[in-house]
Amino acid sequence: MNVTSYKVTITGTLFVVGVLCAGVGRSVAAEGPEYLQPVAEKSPSTTAPMANGRLQPSGVYEQAPVTSVDEEPCTEFCGTTVCSPPGRFWLRADYLMWWTSGMKLPALVATGSVANPTVLYGNSTVDDGGRSGYRGTLGMWIDACHVYGIEFDYLNLGEQASDYSRFSTGDPNLFRPFFNVQPNSQGIAKGPDGEIVASPGVSSGTVSVTAKDYFQSAGVTLSYNLCSCNGCCDSCDGGNDACDCTCGPPSLNCCRADLLLGFRCYDLNDSVGIHENLTGTSPTFATFDIHDNFTARNEFYGSELGLRTRLYRKRWSLEVLTKIAMGNTHQTATIGGQTVKTTLEGTTVYTGGLLALDNPPANIGTYQQDTFTLIPQLGLELGYQLSCHWRAYVGYNVMYWGSVWRAADQIDLHVDPRNVPSNPNFSPTSALPFPQFPAQASAFWAQGVNVGLERRF
Repeated sequence: MNVTSYKVTITGTLFVVGVLCAGVGRSVAAEGPEYLQPVAEKSPSTTAPMANGRLQPSGVYEQAPVTSVDEEPCTEFCGTTVCSPPGRFWLRADYLMWWTSGMKLPALVATGSVANPTVLYGNSTVDDGGRSGYRGTLGMWIDACHVYGIEFDYLNLGEQASDYSRFSTGDPNLFRPFFNVQPNSQGIAKGPDGEIVASPGVSSGTVSVTAKDYFQSAGVTLSYNLCSCNGCCDSCDGGNDACDCTCGPPSLNCCRADLLLGFRCYDLNDSVGIHENLTGTSPTFATFDIHDNFTARNEFYGSELGLRTRLYRKRWSLEVLTKIAMGNTHQTATIGGQTVKTTLEGTTVYTGGLLALDNPPANIGTYQQDTFTLIPQLGLELGYQLSCHWRAYVGYNVMYWGSVWRAADQIDLHVDPRNVPSNPNFSPTSALPFPQFPAQASAFWAQGVNVGLERRF
């Protein structure tokens, strides 16, 4: 609807209201005599000028119409076409239900025979289910024309964990599988093997595995309006012609495209911990408390470039967001292990477990690496303007981090048993340097839906 249509509509409405008021006045006059009320003494002036240019009787003041906050125009024009909801600042709060790529675990617990094991835990992907999170955003327009803006955001998916624990008195048997690299009499690696946790007449015990990860992100973004198309102006060149096409609260009919430039950081942490507690009955009594711990952390810092397009139609809005972050990923992996052996003679503490070993040396330690990374992101959002200042929305986001270290990827199942402290033939000086640190990288992705509210003020 153009400006002329608005004026015609308003004029017609005022005319109808005037006729009705006149009719009501005549009806009241017909019902009874008209009485004149005394007027208090005033100054000689009998009229008072009004702001709208009309003269009113002295002592009678015309009140300006009161407009509620939510009935204010949703757009302001300062010489250029503006396509934006009202307000200088905005605050957004999102609830997230996202899924991540998870971790691929090797076979960690098995039963049956060593040559033909039945894997009880491992050979699977964990921590890939849906998880709850949140995202907060605070932004403001730098200029009154809503051309330049700045935005701060923080996203947290929290921690997701997968736990497994199994106890056995020996039936069924439990063992931790590995590949034995110790050469046999022919100089060939012995092949598939396993460390016994529970076996009839040998030992009883418990083995537990905990795999967890944590993901968060933060950034600051500057935006610049590349193009703004208004329904009543039909301009996309940022011209200097202002127009009176306000939202007629609370709707817009326009679109805009913004260039985004900012700084982004991502943080991905995960870990795999294996705990083994067993009591041996043969050949001699002994208890073992064994720990293997693998942790990995990926810290990304870099610039971010993107394009955000928003389409407004009455109370509805649709947003398409494309971004790519470019920068350095600092990768850190830490491997540690410990074995506590208790016999009738006393307690001995060793560095190293089964898959995390120290000698001659093997893989225990801290490892670091830096790599250049590109992280693209795509977002879609459908919103509904509840009022000139409140908007509800639902969206979808997906991001892809092409090179990260995951804790599970750094587990090497190639082991020389002579390097294992719980092995009766423990002899680290003659052992081969296995397991090793593979420094294996993999991809990480996160995707999901979000629902939220936006307040502009």
